[in-house]
Amino acid sequence: MNESQNNIQQYEDGIDLRELIMVLWKQKIMIISVTLIIAILAALFSKFIISPVYKTNLNIVISMPEIYITRYGEYKLPISTNGEYVNLIKSNDVVVNTIKDMEYDINVVSVQDLKDRITIGEINTNANTVQNSFTVTVSADNPEESLKLAQHLYRNYIDFMDIMMKARAVSYYYNDFTVQIESIENQLIKTREVLAKDEELLAKTPETINQKAAAAELKNDTTSYVVLENIINPNYTTLEASIIENKQKMFDLESSIEMYKGYLEELEVEQVALDKYYQSGKTGKNEANLMDVVEVSIYQPSEPVAPTHKSSPSTLMNTIIGGVLGGIISVLVVLFKAYWKKEI
Repeated sequence: MNESQNNIQQYEDGIDLRELIMVLWKQKIMIISVTLIIAILAALFSKFIISPVYKTNLNIVISMPEIYITRYGEYKLPISTNGEYVNLIKSNDVVVNTIKDMEYDINVVSVQDLKDRITIGEINTNANTVQNSFTVTVSADNPEESLKLAQHLYRNYIDFMDIMMKARAVSYYYNDFTVQIESIENQLIKTREVLAKDEELLAKTPETINQKAAAAELKNDTTSYVVLENIINPNYTTLEASIIENKQKMFDLESSIEMYKGYLEELEVEQVALDKYYQSGKTGKNEANLMDVVEVSIYQPSEPVAPTHKSSPSTLMNTIIGGVLGGIISVLVVLFKAYWKKEI
């Protein structure tokens, strides 16, 4: 009995599948037509409606040191990894200046819009050196614009890095030298006070001591040994040496103050150059020359080139996807109509 029921069930399943195939076969022209129409529409939409995207790659090598030697001594750079340096290519200042150079309408292309068109690739580390190679990709609607955008972006990035490093170094050294001058001036005041006391005490201290007079006052018998009448007073000698030492110390401290004040004057000139750059809207020439660490540590091994073909959209891929979706939709519609009319 069970075997008979199984055979009936298998027969019914076979008939259902045959019915489905027959329904689809009867509507094959409609299915094919819908599939082709949607595929063609997807191809046309991809080719003529969706804006093409062209990408230009920037190859950037960064080997920023941890400590840079300037004419004022060692300067520890504020950022520790090359990855953090390359991320600054998407900083607001870089993007804003790039928008200006590209003459984009800020109402059409916002800062965030341009940031979204910049992609920073993975780090390629050279195991033998401290340098890292980065690929930064920029996208635009046409090859020429993509190349121009990459060129302006890189130049603005280098300018931003250069001015940032110099501004931070100027601020660091100016504050450091100011503190150094205050500390040295306090030492100078204390040294002057010590010197004044020593000079006052030296004026009251005899340069020599009369041993005979001293022995007579003490009523000592001096017949058994030779007694000099006048000898150098050791206290006087000690004070005199202390005075000479303090005067030399004062000279050194005053020389250090003059040196640091000279440094501050040079840094003020650097700051004026930085202020001039900021007043120009961060677009003028940077005349500060405190350090050139960016110039020697960030570079392109090769110039970017304009892309020869678009990166997206892919007309072929979109056509295939449209055809598949069209086929699925048309089959579902045919099956639903047949079910609704109780044909299956």
